[in-house]
Amino acid sequence: MTTLAGNQDHRITAQAFMTRQGRIVVELARVLVEMKPGDRLLPVQEYVELFHVGAGTVQNALDYLQDSGAAQLEARGRLGTSIAMLDYIRLWRLGYQRPMVGALPLPYSRHVEGLATALYAQFAEAGVELTLRFMRGSSQRLQALAQGTVDWALLSRFAAETATAHGFTVTTVVALGEYTYLAGHVLLLRDPSATGLRDGDRLGVDFLSSDHTYISRAVSRGRRVELISIQYDQALDLLAAGAIDAVVWTNPETPAALDHVAMTPLTTDDDPMLPALGEAVLVADPARPAAANLLQALLDVPALLEIQRAVVQRTRVPSY
Repeated sequence: MTTLAGNQDHRITAQAFMTRQGRIVVELARVLVEMKPGDRLLPVQEYVELFHVGAGTVQNALDYLQDSGAAQLEARGRLGTSIAMLDYIRLWRLGYQRPMVGALPLPYSRHVEGLATALYAQFAEAGVELTLRFMRGSSQRLQALAQGTVDWALLSRFAAETATAHGFTVTTVVALGEYTYLAGHVLLLRDPSATGLRDGDRLGVDFLSSDHTYISRAVSRGRRVELISIQYDQALDLLAAGAIDAVVWTNPETPAALDHVAMTPLTTDDDPMLPALGEAVLVADPARPAAANLLQALLDVPALLEIQRAVVQRTRVPSY
């Protein structure tokens, strides 16, 4: 029996990948990375018809995947072949041979920088290349996920739970717990004597962010305020310049230089959804389960959160 396992670590060379058998290894790795232990493979003849190759080529490719440690299969006679074990990291590297791509918010906060640092570190430790794309607004990250230009996206739990209402279908792969997306919200008011929003105030809102839109509308409910479209990362400059009178901001990220403004912390008394706005989740497209399977196999959540805390507390330098 011939296989493609030509060296000790069972890597397929670039030349081997150009062979018919190498192509089928790639195709089957992509099939397996979307499956779970306990699932059953299709009969070999169905893969023969699907990939337009001979039965021997399919069987040799399956043998290679087992010899390389990417999968363990159990033949059960008439019951077919079931999956005993899958190494999603090996399968991703064999099947896709490219970095995994994730979408994150713009790194304006230490919390986001901490997650970016932690994700990059854990992917590097696992030997999987990671490309991070930073995008303003949850709607842009969800759009990129729907279009397939990223494999997963980092959102608040609120944005993930309301994605369907905006026409997106996602599955939450990993939930990181409270205060992992941000530590809280405050309402910044340009008038230092103000105690809250007043009729006629101009409230800055980043409408590309479902989170910021929601909480801004919540705090202005019952007030006749003007909602001004802004970019969130420009909010403090707009407030200082007098272009807006108020903006919702994340609590620990408020610069001390703005000590002339009034700052009112927001609590669940202001809106019960605040905890959902503060929790980070990683979401994927349920139609492409490979990303979810790899994330669940690769990520060590307690270790990831420890790195995030170190970045937030400034005992670790962000690196991503």
